[in-house]
Amino acid sequence: MNLPTIIILSVIAVIFVAIVINEIRKKKQGKSSCSCGCGGCAFKDSCNKK
Repeated sequence: MNLPTIIILSVIAVIFVAIVINEIRKKKQGKSSCSCGCGGCAFKDSCNKK
C-alpha cells in the first residue's frame, strides 16, 4: 500500500470509531440511537416502552 491509501484508511477508521463512541455515549445517557428522537418512527411504541 502506498501512503495516500494508508492516510485515507486511517481517516475512515477514525471517523468510524468516533461514530461508535458517540452512539455508546448516547445509549448510556438513555437517549435514542436515531437522531430524530423516534417521534415519527413507526415502531416508537414497541422500542421505547416506558
